[in-house]
Amino acid sequence: MTERSTYDNTSNMLKTLILLAALGVAFGFPRQLSDGRIVGGHDTTIQEHPYQLALLIYNQHYCGAALIDSQWALTAAHCVDHGLFSTLAVRAGSTLKSSGGQVVRVENVIMHPLYEISTANYDFAVLELHEPITAEDAIPISLPEPHHPVEEGQIATVTGWGTLEHEGETPEILQAVEVPVISVEDCRRVYGQLVTQSMFCAGYLDEGGKDACQGDSGGPVVIGDHLAGIVSWGRGCAQPNRPGVYADVAHITEWIYEQIGQPQPEPEPEPEPEPEPEPDPEPEPAPESEPGLEPDPKPEPDPVPEPKP
Repeated sequence: MTERSTYDNTSNMLKTLILLAALGVAFGFPRQLSDGRIVGGHDTTIQEHPYQLALLIYNQHYCGAALIDSQWALTAAHCVDHGLFSTLAVRAGSTLKSSGGQVVRVENVIMHPLYEISTANYDFAVLELHEPITAEDAIPISLPEPHHPVEEGQIATVTGWGTLEHEGETPEILQAVEVPVISVEDCRRVYGQLVTQSMFCAGYLDEGGKDACQGDSGGPVVIGDHLAGIVSWGRGCAQPNRPGVYADVAHITEWIYEQIGQPQPEPEPEPEPEPEPEPDPEPEPAPESEPGLEPDPKPEPDPVPEPKP
């Protein structure tokens, strides 16, 4: 299983190397900064995806995140389970990974209590920011209704600054790729029971070619106008029969609202059906004459007098 950050959170040695980075010692994560893109994707802009955040460690991009409120973001738990919270910040309102926009320090990290580091189950973390995001091109994205199902065939848009290919290079310009949601049954034929109820899968099973990749972890997966998922894990990138696996946000919407201290919006009421028009009343039949009675004859007109000779 490949978590889609440029930071390997399973190695204590790498955690030590990250600490050494504060002293100016180079390390291999994040990966080499160069031109590239989400696998099979295309250049895009922050104006088209104003909820996209770059998650920074020691001022270097290594994961993505989604702005869900002016002072709150959502990312993957595996991006922040290293515990180095004081080194984290986000960049908002910029198409570029390494410059522009607004950089705000992460004040607090809240990982989902059911997160499992070995399986990436419940791969969610809420980030409280030190101050509100005020950048012009930064706009929070709506959360889905609780337990709203992600349906097979829906088109999901994934954005981020992830690598061009597995273990490849990362781009400076924001990238986007569109992938279809596949059924849980099809995904479990590939990954077995690693795919849990807190996940969904998307990609092109037969041909591959389009996918999120390392460095996209924690970034937004949008369906319609709401945040459907968070980039979580996969095996390789954009390979046939290796779909991407995403953390299903609708599965924990209520938990998110509890953490950020906001009431959950009331769902929009379904429109009432218009009443069917009443049929026109049938005309009453003309009264029938009683049997044996003839209708009164019409009166004869008075004779016209003849003129006198």
